[in-house]
Amino acid sequence: MLRLKRDVGLFGATMYILGVIVGAGIYVILGKGAGLAGNSLWLSFLIAAIIAACTGLSYAELSSSFPYDSAEYLYTQKAFGDRRFSFGIGWLKLVTHIIGMSAVSLGFGGYLSLITGWNFIFCALLLVIFLTLLNLIGVKQAIKFDIAMVMVAMVGLLLLIWFGAGSLHSSSFYFESPTGFSGIMTAAALVFFAFLGFENVGNLSEEVRNPKKTLPKALIISVIISTVLYLVVALIAVSVVPWNVLAESNSPLSDIMTGLLGTKAGIFMAVMALAATGSTVLGLMIGTSRMLYGMAEQNSIPKIFAKVSKKRRAPYVAIISTAILCAIFIIPGDITSVAFVTDFGALFLFLVVNLCLIVLRYSHHHVPRAWKVPLNIGKFPVLPAIGLVSCAALLFSFEKKTFFAGLLVFLVGLLIYTIFGDKRSKSNKGK
Repeated sequence: MLRLKRDVGLFGATMYILGVIVGAGIYVILGKGAGLAGNSLWLSFLIAAIIAACTGLSYAELSSSFPYDSAEYLYTQKAFGDRRFSFGIGWLKLVTHIIGMSAVSLGFGGYLSLITGWNFIFCALLLVIFLTLLNLIGVKQAIKFDIAMVMVAMVGLLLLIWFGAGSLHSSSFYFESPTGFSGIMTAAALVFFAFLGFENVGNLSEEVRNPKKTLPKALIISVIISTVLYLVVALIAVSVVPWNVLAESNSPLSDIMTGLLGTKAGIFMAVMALAATGSTVLGLMIGTSRMLYGMAEQNSIPKIFAKVSKKRRAPYVAIISTAILCAIFIIPGDITSVAFVTDFGALFLFLVVNLCLIVLRYSHHHVPRAWKVPLNIGKFPVLPAIGLVSCAALLFSFEKKTFFAGLLVFLVGLLIYTIFGDKRSKSNKGK
């Protein structure tokens, strides 16, 4: 069977992760977070960053121990030995990523529509078609394009920081929120959307050179860079534009640049947003298609999803399927509370991943680890435990409808495996 090609080094892997993290989240969700946290928006970002960092370290160790594309699916299977539960986790990630991908595509469509006057749904579908073709050419070419868009998106943030640094004032650092600490926590759950992407590190394991050392380094570097950028941008945001005004904005960074330098600067930032949203969709498409590929390799879904093109060594069936599912969610043009739904799925997933690391430290202590999470009490990892508790705390800050919607997605995955997966497992055992 044809295998994926190892074309990606440390720089490419780091920029890939940054491409998903430093993307649509900070360009779109910042304003809504300000509406919940007020001038304490920076604190919500800090809480979200701590959870991302602790969980990111868990991913780094796990990816160095089990460098395969199936990532969370494989981690849960190794830790708990239950293929049904592993499939449910994989399914939850797939669904939340596809919904998130669709929403970000619509965000791109909205920005492009403002510039061109075209229908925003058509613009969103145009992006998906273009990125699908790029993905089919090969991961090396896709990541090169992603790096270019990441650079543009980061230039936008750096320019905002450069011109906005002089506007910082002491009230930006206040511990105040219109709804108290619960608002800060709810905002942390919402702005966590801006950090999503680092979890895709495991899905590049089979296309990265020396993955056991490269992936942990890439993950740690990307989380540090994104955290510093986000905290500074959050502080500048509430210094330049009142938090209640930001709360009503669908293009908060454009409004901030307009407040700093005028209308033309705001339009310039909208162009930066196109690169940011485009890079996020590309990163999610790469990660989601590789997740499908990895699950097919593990025989949890039909083997057809593991098909790889002979010339480009790209998992073309998984890529095309991901694009079609994304398009299905785009066409209605209205995905309500998508950031919360995506974040719930991600936080539930991260809770399980942190738990997996703790369990595997004891059940698979013999497995070589090219990199290990620091701060341990014997075999017990302290930071993943903090990540686990923090994820649980944020999960209970969601509204009931979001909480139960996320659980429903997970339970549907369990049902699908019960109906179809058990038959495949028995069939494979009989061969």
